[in-house]
Amino acid sequence: MRRYGLGVIFLGLALALCGAYGMWSGWDYIQLERGWSLFIGGATAVSGGVVTIALGRAIGVLGRIADKVPATQASAAPDLVQEAQAAQQQQRVAATASKPPVEVDRYIASGSVYVMFSDGSVEVQTDGAARRYPSLAALRADTGVGGG
Repeated sequence: MRRYGLGVIFLGLALALCGAYGMWSGWDYIQLERGWSLFIGGATAVSGGVVTIALGRAIGVLGRIADKVPATQASAAPDLVQEAQAAQQQQRVAATASKPPVEVDRYIASGSVYVMFSDGSVEVQTDGAARRYPSLAALRADTGVGGG
């Protein structure tokens, strides 16, 4: 049986006992500044010791809980995260596939009308004919313009 947090509990107990001794030794000199300093410092050490003991106890409880969790459950957590991410990606793809692309921008240059869509595609309309490119890079590659 493992003893989680036992060292922290003992350190907290030592801190609390030293604080109690500081309060006891400062009580006789309480009328002097040194007495007040000892008493206040001791009270602070006692409260810090109590908090440290509580933290040691919490470490012990959490350690025992961690011992009871099987290793298969701990290793399954990353798989669940990956499955959730894959499901989200599929939902995004399905949402974008079901919606037709929306016109984002339109401009005219050299007698041609260029229409930009939300999916990144570009449509070029010249002399009543329209040609659609999957991307601006494909348009540049086909026309040879702006290949820098």
